[in-house]
Amino acid sequence: MIACRPSVVAGWLRAEGFTLLELLVVVALISLLALVIPPAFFNDSTREFNKAVDSALLMLRRARLEAVMERRSSNVIFPKAPAEADLQNSWFHEGIEVKISGNDVEPQPQIAQVRFFPDGSSTGGILDFKGQLLKRRILIQPESGRIQIEQEQ
Repeated sequence: MIACRPSVVAGWLRAEGFTLLELLVVVALISLLALVIPPAFFNDSTREFNKAVDSALLMLRRARLEAVMERRSSNVIFPKAPAEADLQNSWFHEGIEVKISGNDVEPQPQIAQVRFFPDGSSTGGILDFKGQLLKRRILIQPESGRIQIEQEQ
């Protein structure tokens, strides 16, 4: 039988606190969890919001192309209520608010609207899409009718 020195055994029994290595392991685990958990909660809502705004962007581009190709004006309407969303070329998504600013047409309280003309121009404006936590902006140039998404900062 090997006998331990009493001072070593007593030293281990009196040790309090954590070693530096233990603290580093705990901090590393907490930081990994902080990186993994938030995207799991917000990823679905972000993806759904981006899909909805992309569908509005597609509808705007299709209306512009339709106006030029068919040589007639084409509208895209963004109603504030689902009952008004039955119109052709209307876009509505529950939980996303759309506001338009900076266009030549007088703003209507219930409906935001963009009109494209046969020469490729439009009423123009800035469409702001706002969800609970997310925002995106689509810019429409009046002279050229060019449509672009403002880059997120």
